[in-house]
Amino acid sequence: MSILEGLKFYAGDTAIHKLDPRVKFLVSMLMLIIVVMYAEVWMLTVLIAVQAVIVYIAKVMRRWLKTIKGSMPLAALVFGLNAIFFISTGTYATLQEVFYHSIALAYRLVLFLSSFSIFFLTTTPEEIGLTLTSWRVPYPYTFAFISAIRFTPIIAQELRDIMDAQRARGVELDRGGLLQRAKKLIPILVPLLANALRRAYELAEAMEVKCFGAAKKRTSLRELKAGPKDYAVLLTVLVLFSLAVYYRFFPF
Repeated sequence: MSILEGLKFYAGDTAIHKLDPRVKFLVSMLMLIIVVMYAEVWMLTVLIAVQAVIVYIAKVMRRWLKTIKGSMPLAALVFGLNAIFFISTGTYATLQEVFYHSIALAYRLVLFLSSFSIFFLTTTPEEIGLTLTSWRVPYPYTFAFISAIRFTPIIAQELRDIMDAQRARGVELDRGGLLQRAKKLIPILVPLLANALRRAYELAEAMEVKCFGAAKKRTSLRELKAGPKDYAVLLTVLVLFSLAVYYRFFPF
């Protein structure tokens, strides 16, 4: 569940935290576009090195590394499935090529998750809501998205607590066949579902008390205003992105 740590905001007083959330979102999107454009391992390595510098400045390196660590099982699955596909179809002539391209695809998955992890780790749910609202996203959809971001790590923590409680009672969750393991999940899923429904009910009551949806046009105490530093960062990133696009289609 460490992969969900990347969806949880961690407060800080760094230059990255103080950036306009719209700029951070655009930077994350541009990094994702680069991941889609390039299949070369060296370029993906350069990109993850850039991300490492960003998270070091933001002082969320440990949380970011947890996200990468949590994505490793998925990356291993992507690597294995693609390697089997490439070998069975004869897409590449040598095992070295199969290994290289399978690694690149798994690498891409890790970078997809790590790119947005930076945004969520350094941006408050309130700022995310203001960002989406400023881009004319209807507030009900914005609220649903923010609620999902807030509750996902909480539910993941509850799942860990319930599993630990079951292990303390002698339940061996990691032993037995597939069917036996599935049966052992029932005592875990029932309280987890009950807690999720209870939280949803409490949230619905809170929304009703606060007259959610009563006003057609919502206002906010805080408004997003980009400053000179935000424009400077955005301009720098756009220049680097343009160079990456140019190099992709017109290599030096």
